[in-house]
Amino acid sequence: MKNSKQLVSHLRSQSAFTHLSVQPCIDAVKELLPARLHRFILFGYIKHNILFFALNHPGAKQEFDNIINSIKTPLKQMPPLKCKNFEIFDVRAFVSHKKSLKFSEHKDETYEERALGEFENSLKDEKLHAMFEEIREIIHDT
Repeated sequence: MKNSKQLVSHLRSQSAFTHLSVQPCIDAVKELLPARLHRFILFGYIKHNILFFALNHPGAKQEFDNIINSIKTPLKQMPPLKCKNFEIFDVRAFVSHKKSLKFSEHKDETYEERALGEFENSLKDEKLHAMFEEIREIIHDT
């Protein structure tokens, strides 16, 4: 009986599931880049044998373009083991202007209370009865 690691490995080898092995390849190429560029990379994908990296800053793209020429030649001659199923002819980057969730602004919105505080408190436990009455007072105050 196969364990989960063997099962995933088998699925990755199937032609219908080759897209499952793309991410480890992208991560392997990303590790070849300097560590200071890692935080600027939003995501990566392979299309028409070209590896694309989406960056979140124009300055990072300029630095990426300066560094990538020194990485392309070794990458073509000896690709990482995780990229053995893919032929990567070129590596390119572009700046994504899509806002990510961590940088989006959160506004403090207040809502008008819709509850009227009209409910029956038939609890016999004194602590719970008191808590419900406190909730009723909070609703009435807002």
